[in-house]
Amino acid sequence: MTILMIGFTATDAQTKQCTTWKITVSQSGGFAGIMKSYTLDKEGNLNRINKDQRNFEKIDEARMAEIDKLVEELNLPRTKLKTVKGSRIYDGIYNSFVISLDGKDYKVAGNSFDDAQFTALSKKQTETLAKLKAKIDELGGFQPDATTNQMN
Repeated sequence: MTILMIGFTATDAQTKQCTTWKITVSQSGGFAGIMKSYTLDKEGNLNRINKDQRNFEKIDEARMAEIDKLVEELNLPRTKLKTVKGSRIYDGIYNSFVISLDGKDYKVAGNSFDDAQFTALSKKQTETLAKLKAKIDELGGFQPDATTNQMN
């Protein structure tokens, strides 16, 4: 009985969903001084920033349920890290796609000036990440340069 109970507890812990998550996508660099980012959290808050311009949008529950499912399917806590060589281009444009689960960051895609640690995704995780990116792209992603909607 005790062994069965311990086995159940371990299985339950492995399938436990994260309490909070946040996706942060950013782009920076170049002589033009690109500084764009957006974040989407589990509650459906989409915040876009383009230099000093800010925009906020609340995403509907149906879309958030689809995105939440994909974030959980990634199963990032079980993933190891790999070192990716930096580009070392001074005028380069660098991208970052980070998923934070309960406060722990997982850099799942992007590039950087220096060598960096990225999450080593399996083929299945890479396919799930592509689906997640497609769902997020449907939301509009980066704020356009001409937007003047300011967040108070």
